[in-house]
Amino acid sequence: MGWLNILNPKVAKKVKSILVKDKAGTITGVKPLSGKVPWYIGAGGKDPGKRADIVKTWSKVKKTEKIDAAEKSVKEGKKKLKDLVETGQATELKDYKGKPTGKHYRTGSK
Repeated sequence: MGWLNILNPKVAKKVKSILVKDKAGTITGVKPLSGKVPWYIGAGGKDPGKRADIVKTWSKVKKTEKIDAAEKSVKEGKKKLKDLVETGQATELKDYKGKPTGKHYRTGSK
């Protein structure tokens, strides 16, 4: 009993129509342009080349946004740690030569 037998017959027929199989019957992929068009594709959704370019650009933009957010959080975190050290709530650990290690620990009883 395969997983297609569990599905509704109409759904199973739709799934079978988009699967790509090799000679032995093993599923190797899905037919191109068979899925739903993402909302950011727009008018270029039916042309495979345009769709690929749009998806690549979209993924690049998302990666850039993630990198920017990570850099921003690092900068804000460093500023907060510096403020905590200045107010006496935290102290930076130093190695045996007296150089700062970048790790902090809390000070005081509060």
